[in-house]
Amino acid sequence: MFEVSTSQFLGEVIGSFTLLALGLGINMNLNLKKSFNEGNNKAAISGPLSWGFAVAMAIVIAMPFKSGAHFNPAITISFALAGLFPWASVLPYITAQAIGAFLGAVVAWMVYRSQFKATRDNPKVLLDVFATNAAIRDSKINFANEMVATFFLVFISLLMVTPQIELGGITGNVGLGANGALINGFLIFTLGMAFGGVTGWSMNPTRDLMPRLVHQLLPLKEKTSSDWGYGIRIASIAPISGGLLAGSIYLLVRPFIF
Repeated sequence: MFEVSTSQFLGEVIGSFTLLALGLGINMNLNLKKSFNEGNNKAAISGPLSWGFAVAMAIVIAMPFKSGAHFNPAITISFALAGLFPWASVLPYITAQAIGAFLGAVVAWMVYRSQFKATRDNPKVLLDVFATNAAIRDSKINFANEMVATFFLVFISLLMVTPQIELGGITGNVGLGANGALINGFLIFTLGMAFGGVTGWSMNPTRDLMPRLVHQLLPLKEKTSSDWGYGIRIASIAPISGGLLAGSIYLLVRPFIF
């Protein structure tokens, strides 16, 4: 039975920590008052491009730990469904991802504490810099958007790592890290530009739920509800559903992949 090594566990913790510390730092830099870059989020390219580089940097940091740089339960579960990752390792990986994401969110908040105080008259922004949200609330459309975005994330990733897989076993560190940091950064950027305008493209339960938990726990004055219903249904269940769909279709087409 496959066992997660301490190195792999740390890789997922440190990578997820880096992704959330950088990614949420980007959100806070672009949206909180009294930040030097406040308002630059109006340029549509800013968020997706910055998050793409955040993913790339997280992969660079995690690669020496040989975890495969998943950072995302939707990736981990879908790769297990596709037969490219052991089911016995899924829960340890998700646990590591959750720990890293939580700590990353805390560090981003600590850096921007002064800006949070300056923005306390806008409770919506105080949540939005942590968690994803829909531009227009429509549960069916929002769910579909997150599902489709994550489908492309997982399916493209599966096809990119296929040449490294031998029938009957795993030959490499299967996951986003197997594709290289830069190409995954561009993948996230592309998906953000394509689907980010609808829901902010979570595509990752721990990316949304752990910062949402930090928002819940922090003593932020004037903050609103952490909106757990949206976080669970749209930002978590929908991405996992999209990933499972991608994994299922991959199994159907794998016999035809050269």
